[in-house]
Amino acid sequence: MTVLKTRRSLLFLLLACCICAVSFAQNAGSVSQYSDQQIMALWKQAQKAGMSEADAVKALAQRGMSSKDINAFKKRLVSLQGNASSRSLFDSKNLIKDTTAFIRDTTWVYEVPTLKKGVPYYGFDFFNGSTSSFSPNFNLPTPANYVLGPNDELTVTLTGFNELTNTSLISREGNYEVPHAGVVKLSGLTIQQATQKIKSKLQQPYPAVASGKTQVMVQLGELRSIHVTVIGEAQNPGGYTISALSSFFNALYLSGGPSTNGSLRKIELIRNNKLVETIDFYAFLQKGTLKDIRLEDQDVIRFPLYEKRVILDGEVKRPAVYELLEKETLAELLQYGGGFDPEAFKDGVKVVQLGEKERNVRDVAAADYNYFIPRNGDSVHVEKILARYTNRVIISGAVQRPGNYELTKDLTLAQLIRKAEGLRVDAFLNRGYIKRMRNDNAEREFQAFDVNAVLSGTAAPIYLQREDSVVIAGKDSLRDIPHITVAGNVRNPAVFEYRKGMSLEDVIFMAGGFTSDAANHKVEISRLEKNTADTLANKLLDIITVNVDSSLQNANKTMLQPFDYIFVPKLLNYHSLGNVKLRGEVLYAGDYALEKRDESVQEIIARAGGLSPFASMNDVQVYRNNLRVATNLLGDQARSGKPAARFLLLPGDSIYIPRNVPFVEVKGAVFNPQILSYESGSFLSYISNAGGVTDQGNLKKAYIQYSNGINQKIKHFLFFRKYPKVTAGSKIIVPEKTESTRKGLSILELSALTGTLSAVVSMIAVLK
Repeated sequence: MTVLKTRRSLLFLLLACCICAVSFAQNAGSVSQYSDQQIMALWKQAQKAGMSEADAVKALAQRGMSSKDINAFKKRLVSLQGNASSRSLFDSKNLIKDTTAFIRDTTWVYEVPTLKKGVPYYGFDFFNGSTSSFSPNFNLPTPANYVLGPNDELTVTLTGFNELTNTSLISREGNYEVPHAGVVKLSGLTIQQATQKIKSKLQQPYPAVASGKTQVMVQLGELRSIHVTVIGEAQNPGGYTISALSSFFNALYLSGGPSTNGSLRKIELIRNNKLVETIDFYAFLQKGTLKDIRLEDQDVIRFPLYEKRVILDGEVKRPAVYELLEKETLAELLQYGGGFDPEAFKDGVKVVQLGEKERNVRDVAAADYNYFIPRNGDSVHVEKILARYTNRVIISGAVQRPGNYELTKDLTLAQLIRKAEGLRVDAFLNRGYIKRMRNDNAEREFQAFDVNAVLSGTAAPIYLQREDSVVIAGKDSLRDIPHITVAGNVRNPAVFEYRKGMSLEDVIFMAGGFTSDAANHKVEISRLEKNTADTLANKLLDIITVNVDSSLQNANKTMLQPFDYIFVPKLLNYHSLGNVKLRGEVLYAGDYALEKRDESVQEIIARAGGLSPFASMNDVQVYRNNLRVATNLLGDQARSGKPAARFLLLPGDSIYIPRNVPFVEVKGAVFNPQILSYESGSFLSYISNAGGVTDQGNLKKAYIQYSNGINQKIKHFLFFRKYPKVTAGSKIIVPEKTESTRKGLSILELSALTGTLSAVVSMIAVLK
């Protein structure tokens, strides 16, 4: 049973190695680049290790294979199994039983390793990768110093005069059975020593071995597993079963590295209760050097607590929290951080140290880097060099090459202008100025100069100083730049710089021309009236209306002046009024465009071919802004008392023509709300047919709602009531009484009032 478990563990390690290779290969390609034989070899390794289909896919995810490649891997397997030409690659043991369930299974998603949160400690992110496993390379030749032990698999091959191949495991007691030669003890021997011992053992049954006619080869097959324990401040402490070829660093990676308080500088390897090695992981991180430490069964790896950590930030290449050994200096800390950035101030650093009650700041000069030893909790900050120049002068404005220039000895203003390749043609020559900051008292100065005099040499030379800023203005910066504004119905309304000789047609052309709805016969120019009077004027603009040819001919062009405002209005009647919707019992329902501004409902219905035989014109419904509009399109004097109205439509209105419904609905506070057949126009007869008004009903407030949206209530005059006429499709609503509408006294109120009056009468009688 132990041998079987060991074989499964070894096969799992082989699978992990294969998976690791696929994972690393993702940078160069995907699973699609692997052959069918490679895919099947990977799958057979999993099946041979006793894994289920789901466990094999989970192993892929745990080793960092992407979800895209996992799905591609599963599809490749199912395709190979279903393809007759490749089905021979499968046997009964590794056939996928339910391919549909295999493809749909997503439990492997929850097995994808999650990355640890980023930590500021240097070296911790090495253990934070999901695609690298630091697995041992099983394809390398067996090391000559590899020591054999129980459960190692050896293959002994005889070739030449004798032919023989034998593969078996070294027993738990360390013995190996040599065919026809008996048992030989190999545990504790290297491969070379074991080969010599097996050869000498085979010489008796195979004399040709001694003469050299038979060659003996001893090869290591499946490796044994060893058990190591990780303790201390590890991310995942515990026991690990790994290959005998695994090194110290393989176990480190499997444990997830140190925890927050763990050390990377003094990792201990304990064997047989003795400390045999102390590993400084910084040597690997900094120089890539790996000491080949072979693990043995029952080894213990211990992560101790850190002793000193120092924060390094600022202008260094690798800011982080570094763990330092007891006597490591500030210079070594800076070396761990990759050295200074190009903009770093290298002559000194700021060190913040923790005191008993407060923090202390220390300035450490560059000369002391090799002698200053940081303390635990120190914070080292490297500052930037100052954002200023030691020898800079600046020139800007109307020169050919404005910018920063080197301040050489006795550099004059004229020389600087020549360095800038002279003035532009639009330079203002009468005046320029220098902005200067004096170094002695930090005062800001302003010095004006005559540009012409400086360049001609008639003025005394002006010597420049550090950080002088010379400004030579352009002529345009000293005057208003006139412009023309075009707005309204042109394709590209904009503001254009005015130039002499510009016409109205030119500016409209620059604006893309007229739009199709432009009123080009009524183009308006608003022109500023230049009034030099000192009194407040009422009129400020001159308005000029121009008829511009749509083809922009210049036959009668209108010349423009600076700051003219051009507005092209829109044609008054060149636009659509909008649509109305017509639905219901008409011959041609649809969306109709309004023909004129005062188009009515009746005219739209006529355009739609009129009403159908089943339509009820009395009940036409008009909606505006999603609200029902009351209409009286027939002017039924008996029903509403109003003459027929010509209802004018607006864009977006909706018209619905209902069917003629010969029913009347009675609802509200009646004993039997129902829909009744229309028989007469009597209001009370329908209420009576509905069982009459309930005790809570208020007949005085009852009203009728006609199907066209108009409501009519009962009218009162003295003791007389006038009930509205009922039409087909109407609704009669009887509301309930409310406290505000209830009149008179209840029995209780009347009883209380009677008692009070009786008491008052009795009191009056006594008083008399």
